[in-house]
Order: sequence, then C-alpha cells, then structure tokens
Amino acid sequence: MALFDSIPAYVIFSNVEINRKSQLNELINAFPSIIKIDAIFPSNIKVPFLNNIITKSFERTGRKLLINEVGVLLSHRLAWTSIVKNNTPDNIHYLILESDSKILNYQILSQNFDFVQNNYDCFFWGAWNGHSSIKKSSITRKHTYFKIGEPIIDSVYGAYGYSINSKTAKYMLEKTNKVAYPVDIYKRFLSTSDIKIGTILPAIIDTWLNTKSNIKDENLIDLLYRYIIMKILSIRNNIIAYFR
Repeated sequence: MALFDSIPAYVIFSNVEINRKSQLNELINAFPSIIKIDAIFPSNIKVPFLNNIITKSFERTGRKLLINEVGVLLSHRLAWTSIVKNNTPDNIHYLILESDSKILNYQILSQNFDFVQNNYDCFFWGAWNGHSSIKKSSITRKHTYFKIGEPIIDSVYGAYGYSINSKTAKYMLEKTNKVAYPVDIYKRFLSTSDIKIGTILPAIIDTWLNTKSNIKDENLIDLLYRYIIMKILSIRNNIIAYFR
C-alpha cells in the first residue's frame, strides 16, 4: 500500500465503531494527513429536534428518515462545511470516506486524481457497490482497466467514496439544508446542469463485506432481495447508458 499524503481526505468515523478500527487504521496509513470527522449517531449523541426532522422528512418525501440516516446526513454536512471553510480553488478535490470504505486500487486512485479534480466537480470513486453506469458518449478517459465518464444519476448511491471541490460542498450544503432524503439519494439534489459529475468503472472504492450496515440491520433475505433489485436496475441503467 502506498502513502498518499498529497490527496486531501476526510474519514467519517465514531469511536463507538470498535469493529471498524482496523479499517480506519488502514485508511490512516494510506492517507497520513486524513482529517477525521466524528460520525453522528443519534443513539449516542443528542441531535436537537430529531423527531421534528424525521417528521419533516416524511412530510416532504412520504418516507421517514431512519434515525441513523439523519446521523449520516449530518456527518457528511460536517465534512462539507469543513471543505467550504478551506476556501480552496475549484480544481482542488477532497476525498470523503466512511469507516467501512475499502480502497480497491490505490494506484489507479493516485494516477487519476489530478485528472478528476481538473475535469469534475463531484466524482464517485465507487458507487452502488460497483453497479453505476456511465453514459457512453460522456467517456473522457478510457484505459484497459477502467473508464471515466458521467454516470446515469439514478445509478449512483452510497457515500463511502467520493471526492468534491469547494463549489460542490457549498452546493450540497444548500441542497440538503432542508432535511428530506438520505444523503446518498443523489438524484434528488444533484443536477448535472449545475455540477459536473463523474465516476469510474470498475469502482476502485467499495465497502468491506465483513462489517454490518450502521443504518439498519439486514438479514439474509433482505440482502438477497436488495442484490436482485440492484442487478435488475443495473441492467436497465446500462441499456440507457449505452444510448446516451
């Protein structure tokens, strides 16, 4: 594993996540200057007006945010706020990771980071556990082992491995100022007419399979159902992406 001190990075982690400490240490070893954002768990930290927030989310979307979905949203907003305070140019990206993020290919990340921060405002180094879809006409870099381009916005979920510039941090703070959807339902608040969005396939950041979700408990049936739905939607999105 190489050391990437030149890539500014944040990791969202809580000391209560004891089972993810070794994964955090791996990220710290890879990114010596990584900034730790204390993850918000409403079960451990008092969140003002939590019930009102959940009620409002139902009024605005028809679905109540789960308690930990509120925590994830607030945690990422802390990272975005920190990026805005840095007041850096738009060609500087910050990598945002979570406690269960797993870097699959450090070399590709390092070799393409400059290209990404000079060509995109928001970039998903991994999304939807590798099932994102890239519009065929939007490909800006193609290699034997990967391709980079604009994703079908419906195919990007997950907040475990993305990079943004200061412009996007401000934009996302504005768009999520009124709590409504989970932080990773990007199609609800990211617009390609405002923000230049990109992704890479195959994904080079994913999540560790040996850690359970902090959002909700899932049994084997839940996981199987989610996998089948993901596969079906992925096929649909790939067909759409081919003709765009």
